Amino acid sequence: MSTKGKRDFRPMLHFTPESGWINDPNGLVYENGNYHLFAQYFHEPHWGPMHWCHAVSRDLIHWEHLPIALAPDSLGMIFSGSAVYDTENSSGLGEGRAPIVAMYTSHGDTEQQSIAFSTDLIHFTPYDGNPVIENKTLPDFRDPKLFRHPLGGWGVVMAAGDRVVFYRSENLKEWEKTGEFGPGGNLSKGVWECPDLFPLTLDGKEYWILLVSMGANEENRGSRTQYFIGAFDGKTFTCAQPFDHTEFIDQSFDHYAGVTFDHTPGGEKLMVAWCANWVYANSLPTGDFCGQMTFARRFSLVQTPKGVRLGGSPVTDGIFEKEAASGKEGTLPGEVFRLTVRGNGTGKAVLFNDAGEEFVFGVNQAGEMFIDRRRAGARDFDEHFSSDRYGIISATRFFDGGWEMDLYFDHSVTEIYADQGTRTFTQLVYPNAPYTCFRLEGGAETAVLRV
Repeated sequence: MSTKGKRDFRPMLHFTPESGWINDPNGLVYENGNYHLFAQYFHEPHWGPMHWCHAVSRDLIHWEHLPIALAPDSLGMIFSGSAVYDTENSSGLGEGRAPIVAMYTSHGDTEQQSIAFSTDLIHFTPYDGNPVIENKTLPDFRDPKLFRHPLGGWGVVMAAGDRVVFYRSENLKEWEKTGEFGPGGNLSKGVWECPDLFPLTLDGKEYWILLVSMGANEENRGSRTQYFIGAFDGKTFTCAQPFDHTEFIDQSFDHYAGVTFDHTPGGEKLMVAWCANWVYANSLPTGDFCGQMTFARRFSLVQTPKGVRLGGSPVTDGIFEKEAASGKEGTLPGEVFRLTVRGNGTGKAVLFNDAGEEFVFGVNQAGEMFIDRRRAGARDFDEHFSSDRYGIISATRFFDGGWEMDLYFDHSVTEIYADQGTRTFTQLVYPNAPYTCFRLEGGAETAVLRV
């Protein structure tokens, strides 16, 4: 049974548009205590001519909606990109105040890169010299992610079909290509999209992380994002730790196009992603809005028995402080909560409601962590969402022994973090009635519920 128009699935803690459609997060940037989030936007609840919407937050949970930042112009629609806080006004676009400079793909007859700037940090003016990186031939040449270049000035990484390319600039307006990565080293199908490149340190050693979102394909069960760990010499990325299979930053269905914030305090790497999947995103039963962002995720590197891996934890500071229950079963306090489940061996946690629906997660007999939303709620709004292939998924662990899975539940968005964040599962569920209870089975030994 479909719930379209009957249940309010708008999450409370995850960013959504006031109305209309969003997909990729764009232009994530921090300035003076404010986190700016831009995103691909259309004013109706389905994909359409792309704009950039804009919101600002002090804590990455509570957001103030601001005016539309960018709209289609003579160069085309405003596709994905990024932004930086140009504190030294290296661009020369500031007028007595450091500007935010956004770089985005102008999607017209071809895809080219343009910039826009703002000194009041709300209203943006396209640069009159656009495009700043021209393209007359490549069909896929998009999603520029700006970063602070290790050799000084600015760098940008962007997707170019079956690879990423790197450019460098001193002023954000004039760019020189320095190198590329791929297709060698890639183990995933799909067109390369929404890359990111940033350093992280583990035990005093610096690594560079390259994220690449892979366009929807059947092998990946839709749109997924892989990562590489290696080195960047200022011109070329080298995959110093190749994997024997694709490593995704999230093991479930609804985590895509994630990129990190510029200029964060202490240089920490915080990522926000689109919480949906291109395979069924236009069919979601959410009424006057469509699309939501994930929690911000704080990245780190983790030494595992199988090598260095990327880990993450949700930025939910000050939320979920009160313990509501613990044990093998309990009553859920509403539609926003955190449930931490610990166990050994095969075991699972089940959230269920009076409609006979259940959402299940745990560790299976193969020792893999898994989620199962096949009986979690409404599915008939889309043939892919309703299929078993998009209902259950699992991933091998990087650790042995006891396990802990930390579930964050927000109306229709579920995020699970496990094994120091080296395994995460983000997925949408649409129960016909709120889940009211939980129980543990098998080797799932105890749970702690927080609100």
